[in-house]
Amino acid sequence: MNKYMSLLSLPVIILSGCQTQTQTQTQTQTQTQTQTQTQTQTQTVQVPQAVFNTKVITIENSQLNQYWSLEQIKPVMLNKRPDWLPRGAGKGEYYITIDSNGNEVSKELISSQPEGWMTQALVNKMPKQQYVPAASNIKRVPVKVKMDFEVKRMN
Repeated sequence: MNKYMSLLSLPVIILSGCQTQTQTQTQTQTQTQTQTQTQTQTQTVQVPQAVFNTKVITIENSQLNQYWSLEQIKPVMLNKRPDWLPRGAGKGEYYITIDSNGNEVSKELISSQPEGWMTQALVNKMPKQQYVPAASNIKRVPVKVKMDFEVKRMN
């Protein structure tokens, strides 16, 4: 009788051992996924914080070069239309704010023609520009300036 009991208890031990191994594998996979998610979140959170040495002043576009100039960047050839650029032709205006470190920290859509052609959501997707202070901007004064744009249809 003890022989049969021991043979019957063997599958229970094997099954419980398998469950423990499966649970361990699942826990290890869960820990690995959590670590990967944490690493991904850490990598995407790196956004420079706006720095304002003085009060932001509003200037005309023609005055921008007295305060800031666009940092020289290498042109990039695009394979397709950027997802922030609407289809068709149109034009519009928006404000940008440049902080004391030369970072473009915000864009605010003013208007677009035809109405609704450009949206704030699309403006938010536009690449941020980096600026360097003009020689006369020793205090690195932050500015808000109106920019305009136009997209023409190619024939």
